[in-house]
Amino acid sequence: MVVFWLLAALMTGGALAFVLVPLLRNRPRSAPSPAEANLEALRAQRREIEADIASGVLPAESRDEALGELVARADAEIPAPAPGSNTPNAPIVPPRRPWIVAAIAGVLLPVLAVGLYLGLGNPRGLDPKASVAANPAAGVGDERQFDDKQILAMVETLAQKVRDRPDDVQGWSLLARSMNALGRYPEAVDAYEHLMKLVPNNPDVMSDYADALAMKQGRNLSGRPYELVRQALKVNPAHQKSLALAGTAAMNDGDYAASVRYWQLLGMQLPQGSEDSSKVASIIAEVRGRAAAAGKPLPGGPAPPLPAAMPPPTASAPPMAAAPGKPSAPTPAPSAVPGGGTVSGLVTVAPQLIPKIAPTDTLFIYARAESGPRMPLAILRGGAREVPKSFVLDDTMAMAPGMKLSTTAAVIVEARISKSGNAMPQPGDLVGTSAVLKPGARDVKIVIDRVLP
Repeated sequence: MVVFWLLAALMTGGALAFVLVPLLRNRPRSAPSPAEANLEALRAQRREIEADIASGVLPAESRDEALGELVARADAEIPAPAPGSNTPNAPIVPPRRPWIVAAIAGVLLPVLAVGLYLGLGNPRGLDPKASVAANPAAGVGDERQFDDKQILAMVETLAQKVRDRPDDVQGWSLLARSMNALGRYPEAVDAYEHLMKLVPNNPDVMSDYADALAMKQGRNLSGRPYELVRQALKVNPAHQKSLALAGTAAMNDGDYAASVRYWQLLGMQLPQGSEDSSKVASIIAEVRGRAAAAGKPLPGGPAPPLPAAMPPPTASAPPMAAAPGKPSAPTPAPSAVPGGGTVSGLVTVAPQLIPKIAPTDTLFIYARAESGPRMPLAILRGGAREVPKSFVLDDTMAMAPGMKLSTTAAVIVEARISKSGNAMPQPGDLVGTSAVLKPGARDVKIVIDRVLP
């Protein structure tokens, strides 16, 4: 603001100089009249005669004759002045300088300029914080609109590039994940179908394809998604995401025995006492409860034997799909990528916003750079019913090459509950934001505490 007023003062000074300098400058005398010009010429000739006589060029006796001729010429060339008029010899008085006009202009010009600006301008616009505070909806909306268009443009550019390179596995994989994260499930399914042709029998691709297809079908794993998951388990019986999806699909189909088996196989890979292990145990208990309520009680008994292809339990595990209808116990955090940039923590909702959450709402957790493009560096999607939810964001969740957590100095993590399921922020969505963090931060607490206007 100080800079603004300094510039305004300089501009006002320039305007004053433009007005006052011509007013205060001495005006040139008016051109002499013909009589004055003749009189001055005769005077010059008289001085020349006097000089010639003094130097001896003319004899002294010629002085009276020469001066007589000048007097005769003066009488003939210079008319007699009218009565009451100034004589030619009268001094010319310069006009009075307009100090009064200059003083009035010097005072009124700055006063009028400042008054008009304060009355018609917007002084609060000099302070961005005050401007945003006065109209927060406009500022947020404009920024969000710009960011959404930028992200969508990047994804569309990626889609165009991979269409020209049908054999680009990495490009098609990135496009499929991006479309899935944006909630554009039909496009994500098309990308995964193409990717399946490039890398057949890949359990990661098959399980992700099944997940996107289920979202396209209204969160329904029956049919083709369940078939894809079972194909992935034939390739790798220990594939954890496929086991979680299969357990959920079997429970939804009423095959509670198969559902328990899938969940037990997944639980055997998890460290005893971990959050993931406790989560799986609670899901198994829920499946058994549903079976009993349906008149199909399941025997207790030990877990089934570990398949030969299944690795021993490890200290971490990849993300699991939450069982449908599960109450709001904290959801297990997916594992971090060893050596990669990660951010982990817990998302909760402010008590006053809990009544605004519907079971069908979607939860997005994503990290973005503190400065620069606001495109997510890593994004995680789940159901709003999973809140409070533990999370881990890592480089495997990146949406664009070269834009990863591990290559960013400072990030901000945001959690958003979407009513429409759209990855783009919409009015009415519930949002919470972290402070500025460094990759590798743990135990980050994010409270969803505001509603987008």
